[in-house]
Amino acid sequence: MATLLSRIPFDSAVLNANALSKFNDSQRPTESSPTNLTSNSPPPQSEPPSAPARSEPAPNADLETQESLDTEVLDFQKSSTNQQASDVEADKTTGDIADLIAQYGSSSATSWLEFGRYKIWRPDVPIHQSSFPPVQGYLRSDPYVFAWGNPIVSDPSALEATCAAFIDWAKTQKLHPIWLCVDSQMEQVLGAQGSQFGWSTLSCIVEDFLDPRSVVELAHSHGGGSEVKDFKKNLRRAEREDVQVREVQPEQWTDAMKRQVEQGIANWKKSKSGIQIASTSFQPWLDFEHRRYWIAEKGSDIVAILVLTGIHHTQYQIKNAVSFPNAPRGTSEMIIYRAMADIQDEGVPSDDSDRKSEYGALVWTQTDLEVARRTQESSSHSRSSSVDSGRSESPASSQSSSGKSTPSGFRPSGVAVTFGITASDTLTPVDNLGGWKITWLSKTYNKVVGLTGLTRRGDFRNKFHSKHMPMYVCYSADEGFGLDGVNKLIKCLRQ
Repeated sequence: MATLLSRIPFDSAVLNANALSKFNDSQRPTESSPTNLTSNSPPPQSEPPSAPARSEPAPNADLETQESLDTEVLDFQKSSTNQQASDVEADKTTGDIADLIAQYGSSSATSWLEFGRYKIWRPDVPIHQSSFPPVQGYLRSDPYVFAWGNPIVSDPSALEATCAAFIDWAKTQKLHPIWLCVDSQMEQVLGAQGSQFGWSTLSCIVEDFLDPRSVVELAHSHGGGSEVKDFKKNLRRAEREDVQVREVQPEQWTDAMKRQVEQGIANWKKSKSGIQIASTSFQPWLDFEHRRYWIAEKGSDIVAILVLTGIHHTQYQIKNAVSFPNAPRGTSEMIIYRAMADIQDEGVPSDDSDRKSEYGALVWTQTDLEVARRTQESSSHSRSSSVDSGRSESPASSQSSSGKSTPSGFRPSGVAVTFGITASDTLTPVDNLGGWKITWLSKTYNKVVGLTGLTRRGDFRNKFHSKHMPMYVCYSADEGFGLDGVNKLIKCLRQ
């Protein structure tokens, strides 16, 4: 389900309206079905801020009460535009959030900066294991609160106490908390054997990491699989069209350049068809202080933009990379290649000591390795098994041409870059989940992926030999996460 959550800059998740209509028609419940998940009641968030959170009038459609998939409806209606406005619990002093994300945050945390969409929670009581009050960004659609990514803390030892405080807060608001797009440290806190929470956890998403130097070497390599050949062919196309790429420093931006970029983004959005579901919108100048910009130019026209944002010490996220409709073919590959070439020598450590101590940085845990192995076994077209097809390598045997091979994860030669989170080919249960529940979830997941084509975005990323780190969805085993929760989440993410 959380695969609906993420958006990458090159190939937005687009739902074909006709296919969706046919699917909904074929899956619509009969009159005897107990639950219609398309609610006609107004969104709870339209209440005045002082009103308490409401529970749904109908029973929660959790995993314990689901009918078969043939009697269920996925509701892709857009939520009210002021859905989040009444969350008075959100912290009002958000001035330091961007700095904390740049220092300690994950790629998912960069979404929180859209404060009109995401709300910020911070605990009322000190969490002594963290040197600053922890931060958690979330989406809310009563009776659910969707915590997006790991909470930001100064030390992972603060995660357990932070989770407990957030769950307690959610209960006071009569909300069901669900964590989405979290790493294995959070999965262990919430669901592993011996956890005080005992939540159900699964993986249906991955985070794709790049080694910039490996990308540069790949462009100059000989041979390679079909994806590598396509990558190099598109670079040559862009070169023949004389596409020029350069980094634009903050002081170099002019009003005319910004207007070109904004018009290009507007044209790109207009070119998209179907229903758009994404964790963020495209706001190019958001958090300008922490971002770096590359543009591709064809003559005097800006035809593409790539935005890097700093996260978690020495990492970058490719926050956006979009070729406008007037861009020559191959521009997307060219702008990524040139940006990686520009930063390939940044962040090269003198030894490995700093990497070993970084919270969550590029190290696969045993849980990650096991999930990757099971994903590989359960999917004939899994990207995690792409080492055999020359696409990219599984975490357990990752070896870039310049990075180090290690059984514990991916060690880039310098700065690490992430595309962010995208869909995995399969849904894999991790802790406290099995039997008919996982069968139902897998069937629902495959239906959604079949309609949306979400895994296609990973095909583009594989051109750059990205490495796929499993990420996780965690929810209370008692409260469940059924179609009611999925529909609420989709409403939050609808563009």
